[in-house]
Amino acid sequence: RGAILVITLVFLIAISMLTVSSMQSSNIGLHMAQNEESRLAAAQGAQALADAIVSIPAATPVIGGAGFTICTVGEADCNRTDLPITDPVLATEIANGHISARVEREGQLFRPPPRSVESSIDKFSSASFEVTTTYDRSDEGLGMQQITEGILVLVPKF
Repeated sequence: RGAILVITLVFLIAISMLTVSSMQSSNIGLHMAQNEESRLAAAQGAQALADAIVSIPAATPVIGGAGFTICTVGEADCNRTDLPITDPVLATEIANGHISARVEREGQLFRPPPRSVESSIDKFSSASFEVTTTYDRSDEGLGMQQITEGILVLVPKF
């Protein structure tokens, strides 16, 4: 009669170990899903700011020479820190220090636009900019992403 009790206890311990192992595996899977969600949210946040900057002509003014930078408030080594962001959600995120941006004038002052533009090329020159946006909520465990895009602004010749 005592042997059945020992066998039952062994089975109970084995089932308990399998259950604990399964719970740990589920916990790891949940943590991995949260990491992926944070990574995607960071990429989308940085891309949303880059898209907002590109859509506002005042964010890429054709002033200054190569290296002239316009940034969001709080960025270092900038000529100006008044980058215009009209989206209230992005403006709040910038004010909270979760996202930041830097627009830097690149290359020569003016150059001919690329042939692919195919629109009265002799009437325009172009200015190039590098837009870098950063989403950083890593201190809260919510991810970090930096995106850099190049844009070309057509400038009418007068």
